[in-house]
Amino acid sequence: MATRGFEFAYDLNGASTPLIKDFTLGEGDAYKVGDLCLIQSDGYIDKVAGSIGEVTGVCMEAVSSAAATAGSTKAKFAVITPTQVWRCSTDASTAATAIVGYTKTWDTVDANTIDADDITNGSMIVFDTGTDDDGNVLGYVIFSNTTFGIQDTDTT
Repeated sequence: MATRGFEFAYDLNGASTPLIKDFTLGEGDAYKVGDLCLIQSDGYIDKVAGSIGEVTGVCMEAVSSAAATAGSTKAKFAVITPTQVWRCSTDASTAATAIVGYTKTWDTVDANTIDADDITNGSMIVFDTGTDDDGNVLGYVIFSNTTFGIQDTDTT
């Protein structure tokens, strides 16, 4: 499995690019381009872990752990909205059999890989699947619960 993290694919409303905004990092950890992140209750943005509900944005610039100071370092993030479609590598070949529009609970392995085997508590809606140049299965997803958009807490 190889991944470059989450990448903007297209917007269902025709927008060519997502809005980019600076957010303050909440972890003194390395951030990679394509890391999926969420604003926390302290106002800082952190990478998502192994399960996602709400999401805020995708990191658009790499920050080394040496450069990341929690609470003071800023980085650029693409703001996720409910009409955007994002692509990302998955961890399983079964992703190719996901039912478009019906599989609504895909989750993450980490901040930059879709966990296609975990369909019980995530918040990604499958919009399409494909393969990258290396033959890895890609998931094209819409997020059902975004910080700056419609929030759907019922992902059944």
